Amino acid sequence: LFRSHSDEAPDLAKGVCRLPIVKLSKKDQGVYKATLTDERGQDVSTIELRGKVYEDMIFEMSRVCGASASELKIVCTPEGIRFHCFMKYFSEEMKVAWYQKDSKISSSDRMRIGGTDEYAWLQICEPTERDKGKYKFEIFDAKSSYKRVVDLSGQAFDEAYSEFQRLKQAAFAEKNRGKVVGGLPDVVTIMDGKTLNLTCTVFGNPPPEVSWLKNDRDLELNDHFAVSLDQSTYASLTITGVSSEDSGKYGIYVRNKYGGETVDVTVSVYKHGEEPPEVKQSAPSRPAPAAPAATAEAPKSSPPKPAAQARAAPKPGRPTRK
Repeated sequence: LFRSHSDEAPDLAKGVCRLPIVKLSKKDQGVYKATLTDERGQDVSTIELRGKVYEDMIFEMSRVCGASASELKIVCTPEGIRFHCFMKYFSEEMKVAWYQKDSKISSSDRMRIGGTDEYAWLQICEPTERDKGKYKFEIFDAKSSYKRVVDLSGQAFDEAYSEFQRLKQAAFAEKNRGKVVGGLPDVVTIMDGKTLNLTCTVFGNPPPEVSWLKNDRDLELNDHFAVSLDQSTYASLTITGVSSEDSGKYGIYVRNKYGGETVDVTVSVYKHGEEPPEVKQSAPSRPAPAAPAATAEAPKSSPPKPAAQARAAPKPGRPTRK
């Protein structure tokens, strides 16, 4: 079914006019009127799309889609274990039901039921041993039903639960790893003799370690190069009295036990009276792998504060590449 904002052009050869409707739902119920007009006059045809007519259409959709339904697929997510049933088309208007050990399942915070245009799904959030057993998905038409069954027990449960735990830990690590969340520019041009201050916002739980690099090597700190980290959130690099020797690629390396990343900025120093050079953007940020043993439960934390601005008129921080 396809929703149309206007009538399709009539097929005069076949003598057919169509008004496609996509994602048929209760809001589409009503009386539809088609008007045909030529030099001899006009003709009007109406159809009432509600009540039994609407129900019959839903049952017919269920019959066609139920016949095309695939076997139930077990799919793991960071939230739990899912069952997917693919079909030609799925709508929540269709008459369907999910069962566990022949007991009908109602949608809840732990057992979530939903679907897309291509498949229906049931998700078990934070599964436990009691969720083992057979699950059934049933689609009803006017005269019969179409059943699909999967057995989530034994090896099937063990493998699915193991994959759920792996994805959950990976998602937790990705959420809490060290990262740059804003404030660092891609490119900076500055006149010699000036002072450059690069400032960005970092995040990690636990708070990350921060180090600065120049041309992929650790930056040696002295009176010329100074770094700071305020409240484990605002990291800055200050270069006092820049010269041409300070041109190059600088990076900030942010990491905790769950992983981290390096974000680069290209600095170009030009002399007084010269035109500022055009500088090519440095390579994208380089994520660091997460530590494999990081399995702690997620602590509660507050979101990071807004990014502090660098003096070099920085652009927003680049998205990290996963």
